[in-house]
Amino acid sequence: MPKLFVNSRQGTFTAEARVRVAAALTNLGIACERLADTAKVRAGVWVFFTEHASDSIFSGGQVAPSSLIRLVVYALEGGLDAGSKQRLIADATAILGQHAGSNDDQVTVYVVIREVPEVNWGMYGKQVSLAALRADGS
Repeated sequence: MPKLFVNSRQGTFTAEARVRVAAALTNLGIACERLADTAKVRAGVWVFFTEHASDSIFSGGQVAPSSLIRLVVYALEGGLDAGSKQRLIADATAILGQHAGSNDDQVTVYVVIREVPEVNWGMYGKQVSLAALRADGS
């Protein structure tokens, strides 16, 4: 049940683009973690968009180009193997680049995956179980 945090410059994504990105990232997260595709699991996959003023994102000590996007993914430890991580990075980059309203030829997307042990992840008042989320989503 990944939690995905998209950070970008104000105006990078329209409201409609955010809806499409959230749907695509939700599908990608479920597939990469190999979770049961149930309503309960889907409800637990969250995508947060945070927009920053153009003068508040820096790269190399200078104001960053408008096409810079950061995606931080929190996933359950053990939920992503090396291949799933590669797919998540590649496909999320493509999704974000496709929907970013940028005039640049290439959108720069940085993806960070943070794995959280099950013991440190709670939902609905209980610790989560990767095995249960994969089996039936409970």
